[in-house]
Amino acid sequence: MKTQTYHTLLILFATLTLATSCTTNYKYKIGVSQCVGGRWRDKANIEMLSAQHLYDTDVKVIIKDADNSNKRQCQQIDSLVDEGVDLLVVSPNDYHALNGSLQRARNKNIPIVFYDRTTALNDYTAYIGGNNIEAGRKMAEYAIMLCRDSIKTEGRRPIVLEMTGPLEISPAAQRHKGFSEAISRETYIDYRHVPSKWSHDDCKRIMRQWLKDGKTANVVFCHSDLAAVGAYEAAKELHKEREIRFLGIDGLPGEGIDAVQNGQLAASYIYPTHGEEVIALALRILEGKPYERTNNMKSFVITPQNVADISLSSNSLNKQNQHIATIQSKLETYLGFYNIQRTLLIVALLVIALLAVAVFATWRAVRATRRANLRMRELNDEQTRFFTNASHQLRTPLTLIAGPISQLAEGKGDSRQLIEIIQRNVEQLQRLVSDVLLFRRENRATIDDSTTTTDEQLIASQKSVQESRHDTLINGNSNELATILIVDDNADMRAYLRTLLLDRYYVIEAADGQSGLKLAVESVPDIVVSDVMMPVMDGLTFCSRLKQHEATSHIPVLLLTARSSEQQYIEGMQTGADMYMTKPFSADLLVANIASLLANRQKLCQLLKAQNSQSEQPTILALASGKSRAQHSTLNTQHTPSPDRRFLDTFLKAMEKHMSNTNLKIEDLGDEVGLSRVQLYRKVKALTGMTPIELLRETRLKQAMTLLKTTDKTVSEIANEVGFATPGYFSSCFKKQYDKYPTDVREEMKV
Repeated sequence: MKTQTYHTLLILFATLTLATSCTTNYKYKIGVSQCVGGRWRDKANIEMLSAQHLYDTDVKVIIKDADNSNKRQCQQIDSLVDEGVDLLVVSPNDYHALNGSLQRARNKNIPIVFYDRTTALNDYTAYIGGNNIEAGRKMAEYAIMLCRDSIKTEGRRPIVLEMTGPLEISPAAQRHKGFSEAISRETYIDYRHVPSKWSHDDCKRIMRQWLKDGKTANVVFCHSDLAAVGAYEAAKELHKEREIRFLGIDGLPGEGIDAVQNGQLAASYIYPTHGEEVIALALRILEGKPYERTNNMKSFVITPQNVADISLSSNSLNKQNQHIATIQSKLETYLGFYNIQRTLLIVALLVIALLAVAVFATWRAVRATRRANLRMRELNDEQTRFFTNASHQLRTPLTLIAGPISQLAEGKGDSRQLIEIIQRNVEQLQRLVSDVLLFRRENRATIDDSTTTTDEQLIASQKSVQESRHDTLINGNSNELATILIVDDNADMRAYLRTLLLDRYYVIEAADGQSGLKLAVESVPDIVVSDVMMPVMDGLTFCSRLKQHEATSHIPVLLLTARSSEQQYIEGMQTGADMYMTKPFSADLLVANIASLLANRQKLCQLLKAQNSQSEQPTILALASGKSRAQHSTLNTQHTPSPDRRFLDTFLKAMEKHMSNTNLKIEDLGDEVGLSRVQLYRKVKALTGMTPIELLRETRLKQAMTLLKTTDKTVSEIANEVGFATPGYFSSCFKKQYDKYPTDVREEMKV
């Protein structure tokens, strides 16, 4: 084992040494010598760097910047040759100064591609760049167009001034040639030109001196946008910028394009960079493919008419190039580590092979342990589920045995029906005890097969009962029996609860939470008694959704369950339940708890009604004025649950909105708050003790009392304003409410 470890370490050491000595190998190296920096060169550099990985061939681009120095550029070209580049891309700073270094490169058979500029050396491989003669000619044509179409002179020829770059540099000489040849053909133009150092500051100085000497110009053409902007700034200092049109070349984002957009330049010529085409040409030369020796790239003039579209496109392309450059830089780093990673992968495979036996043995042991643990958890879960279900199933028949026996002992209820319930649940209890003793995994179903049919019949009958009660509800019968909804999946439990409650309440039933929720929303009962463990939708979910629904959020809920732990009790109360009883339960205690919940709701309604009768300030006016509910609201909702408080606020605002409408119907208010007529009636009656009609009438009368005391409006005007169709009916209702007529109130106010 020690020998194997020693050999493994030797292999690892040798591999790491080999990996650290590896470098990335490229098929071709391309050296780029730029004469100077600047935004135009930077853009070209980014494009060339981005093009390294556009082709199948591995290419490395090395870029040097001479910073406008002939000596430095010669040194950089020599260093690139010494590094062993396969091809040189040169943008010369001077027409003659680089010939010695370039000739040495040619002597080593290194191809030379001139980019943007040329030198006196004729032994070059290819040229690629913009056509400077064409650029000068295009700007001359635009200057002629300006002189002809938009520049007006009085008694003199229009003057066009060209500020050339150093004519010993090929771009400057070629741009001057193209411009001068084209402009000189127009004999009506006074054409002049002066040399410059091709810089912003020098052109600014020349322009300033030109204008101070009393000279003028209608169009000024400079060989770069920066130089043209410098000339513009000099004219602006002397308040002459509106009299002169300035033209430039380059058309870069952030320079020429922006200058045209903000009105500094009348036009610019996009001098193309296309660094990716430079690399493509270099690769064609290196791979011996056909190529053109002279490659002039086409371009066009930027004018105020097309500058917006060009700016958008250029900025987008510029950002994309920057992103590509960032990706390229990261890719270079990744490629630098590629060989190391490949070697380390081999080492990792060897280590894995050496450790495979140990890992395999460990894996088998872990798998066996996990299987044992999983089986243990499954047994524990199965046992927990079994005893939970058994507990629920045991408590239910115990309740249905103990309760009916108690009823029989007291001589209450239908003895035959109670005895049948006891017999069925004794048999069920025997089966459950047998299952517990044998510890069977399955739990027998305890619901009678006829449950569904019975439930459907019950629900159908309950719907007919509800429909028959709608008229009673709407007519405002305050002595009606409270409605109780029983939700339980056990038919015997529902039957037993029905015998306990039927002589005190209207009883409606549902076999699960889902059907119970639907029935509750349709009928809006006064209280709900629900089991917890049910199919389709359990009691906790049912209670939670009941409390969240607008029509039923106020209804008290009493949960019946076999789950008796403290945590289960807390879980039930957190769903919004108002009371929680465990099985088996006392029938008298259940009835007492139901009565208590209904009494508490009734006391709250009476309290609110008493507060309402003592206040003369209408609730909706209090809401409109923003005063405190404790002082002005006839419906003080301080003790009302938050959903009910929100409902009352919405309902009161709806009454305020439509109070003056003499044709207002309860259906209109129901549509406003999103409830049906019956739902609205039951909801408002449960929360306030008054029907919506009573509440609306009382609010109107209180508003009328306020108007009688605080305004000079006639009784007819007040009656119409608070929504009464006729003054006579208004006076009758007012007399019934306050035991005096509206005219009596006016007489009292005069005293």
